[in-house]
Amino acid sequence: MAARSPWRLRSDLAWAHGLLWFARSGSGGREPLPDVHLFLAKSYSALAQHHVGRGSMDRARRLSEKAAWHYRRAGYDDPPAAVAMAMPVPGPEPVDGVSDRHAEPDRDGAA
Repeated sequence: MAARSPWRLRSDLAWAHGLLWFARSGSGGREPLPDVHLFLAKSYSALAQHHVGRGSMDRARRLSEKAAWHYRRAGYDDPPAAVAMAMPVPGPEPVDGVSDRHAEPDRDGAA
């Protein structure tokens, strides 16, 4: 999945807050579902990472705090740790039952 642009993140957050406002006005102000909080947490976290990359640490800190708050409201204790992960470089496939691939074939044609 491709990363959402900062403008797309801002738009998604604005729409989500607008829809929440609309939904709360008809439901007596009920708490949103945990999935809604998780969506907001991920969006705020991604926008915070964008601001870290641009050097705006104060704004990134505020957005990270909002992300953590929504993450807790979704029912999780701590937000996931941001870690760099990489897949190991694949090695050659193991070949079972072959002793020597480059041996001379039998002269009589038998395998």
